[in-house]
Amino acid sequence: MSAELLAFNAAATGFTMLGGVIPLSPGALSPRWLWRLFSLRSGVLLAVAFVEVLPHAWKVSPVGAGWGAAGAFGLLYAMGTLVMSDACPEFLEGCSVHLLSASALAALFMHSFIDGLNLTAAFGAGGLAGAAVGTAMALHKLLDGFTMTSLLSKSGYGRGASLAALAAVAAATPLGSFLSVAGLQTLAPAFEAGVLGFAAGSFIYIAAGDVLPRLHRSEDRSSLGYFAGGMALIAALRGHP
Repeated sequence: MSAELLAFNAAATGFTMLGGVIPLSPGALSPRWLWRLFSLRSGVLLAVAFVEVLPHAWKVSPVGAGWGAAGAFGLLYAMGTLVMSDACPEFLEGCSVHLLSASALAALFMHSFIDGLNLTAAFGAGGLAGAAVGTAMALHKLLDGFTMTSLLSKSGYGRGASLAALAAVAAATPLGSFLSVAGLQTLAPAFEAGVLGFAAGSFIYIAAGDVLPRLHRSEDRSSLGYFAGGMALIAALRGHP
């Protein structure tokens, strides 16, 4: 594992814990600003998926890339339908139904594990994909920690149980990343393309699921600007549109 990938795994873990254990001043992260940060992250992830990861996967194996992306959509849709797999939208929408049951915590752990797989896959795509995804993921993990502990408290968990659950979910990202490093080095081309396609499909699903419904029903048009800013950032880092 490269030093850069190791650093982003450490950042993902640390930012999850930081968001969960450091009390934030009232209004520092209001729902409106959280949505804007999600929009920025969504722009980054969509640009990386379509410009960096998918083209690389398609070059290795078009069929593998396509099925990998489709598999990501199917898995994440199933997880989101059966149990809560992402704490942030639940918190921001003020959902009073989906509390954090054991099955929901297991889904959050799996979601974080998949984040680790995707981070390693992004580094495997080369270029700026790894650093861009790692940065966007670190931002998301900070928000994850903040919203997850808020929901844990709402669900009746004590401080000790909340910290234990938060630590387990935080550790799932580097676990997924570490386990996938050796696997990517030994995969056949079609499977390598499938892994990269899965990562790209995950980025597209997560980004679109976060930002598009919000833009459709919200009067906060600034979110659209943050979304465009995320895409423009990747274009600027690449040196061309």
